[in-house]
Amino acid sequence: MGIVRRFVRRAVQACFLTLPVVLLTAAQPLAGAADWPLFLGNSNRNSIAESAFDPPLEVAWVYDAPGGVDSSAIIVDGTVYFGEMDGRFHAVDLETGEARWVYQANLGVPASGCVTQGTVFFGDEEGYFHAVDIETGKQKWVYQTFAEILSSPHCSEDTVLVSSYDTHLYALHPQTGELKWKYQTDDRVNASPAVVGGKTFLTGCDGMFRIIDIRTGEEDSFVDMQDYVAASPAVVGSSAYVGTFGYEVLKIDWEGGRVDWRYSHPVTDFEFFASPVVRDGLVVIGGRDKRVHAIDDQTGKLKWDFETRSRVDSSPLLAGDVIWVGSMDGNLYALDHNRGSLLWKFAIGGRIVASPAVGGGRLVIGSRSGEVYCFARAAQ
Repeated sequence: MGIVRRFVRRAVQACFLTLPVVLLTAAQPLAGAADWPLFLGNSNRNSIAESAFDPPLEVAWVYDAPGGVDSSAIIVDGTVYFGEMDGRFHAVDLETGEARWVYQANLGVPASGCVTQGTVFFGDEEGYFHAVDIETGKQKWVYQTFAEILSSPHCSEDTVLVSSYDTHLYALHPQTGELKWKYQTDDRVNASPAVVGGKTFLTGCDGMFRIIDIRTGEEDSFVDMQDYVAASPAVVGSSAYVGTFGYEVLKIDWEGGRVDWRYSHPVTDFEFFASPVVRDGLVVIGGRDKRVHAIDDQTGKLKWDFETRSRVDSSPLLAGDVIWVGSMDGNLYALDHNRGSLLWKFAIGGRIVASPAVGGGRLVIGSRSGEVYCFARAAQ
């Protein structure tokens, strides 16, 4: 079971621009802040918090998960849920950092869960999909796919969607785990399905962007992206945005069935594993070229980029005018959304693949070094 450490582990390693490291005073949660119930916060996978969350921050607690954490946290009703790469899945009190329960899956849990109707759902690397009671931590049901599950599910009251490396997207009944339908793609699926207006949007290793009717499981249409894709799409209106392993970010007109533009960095050629966040004419995404890229939504041209010291597989989160994103260099960064300038950073130390989650007035992110950090606004 994880061990919580509050304020005593080490001095807060934070810096605001070029100011020296300081110890902060008592952390202040934001009253009435919204939950973060699934990967990237919402059904269209566009990672935008409902309210501003500005630096500087202070560590509220640190929770030990020695198996390492790749999964992004979800936050619902004062509880943080995340998976560990040794197969344990944790429910942790958001306020105190104390474990409420720990559930043992078959193998590692690399992706986020989702919560609906008193149940948290998540997959593991052995291909099992778990439904666990959020009050007791006891298994309700489990469904077996035929390869590892690296995808974060989507939950609604009547359907849970999850994709598997066995090439299928599954629709399951949330109460019973009964299969409603499954859709087969032409290759493995790493991405998490986005959902808008009764349709689910799926990308995969076959290079296709697919639009599937959630009620029937039938494909409505597809767009050939011409490249291997591991990232989850963000869907905003009639457009979808996704990065590829062909060194590009695409804007897709999914209603028109075409690619509007293809972005590639003017200097570097590296893959995009993270998902983008889209608002105010900017598409912001992390790349394996160690950069955070901001792309003009109209032209597909670079507006700004910010260079870290290692690849950025963490998907950025936008809260107010601040981009929050982790890097494999071990830092959590806060960047100005409009200019890309550094506002603040915190050295977690371990490589960060997980994306930040904001809920209940806290920001939560884990690392491969086996620690989950919870931050709150510093007292003014």
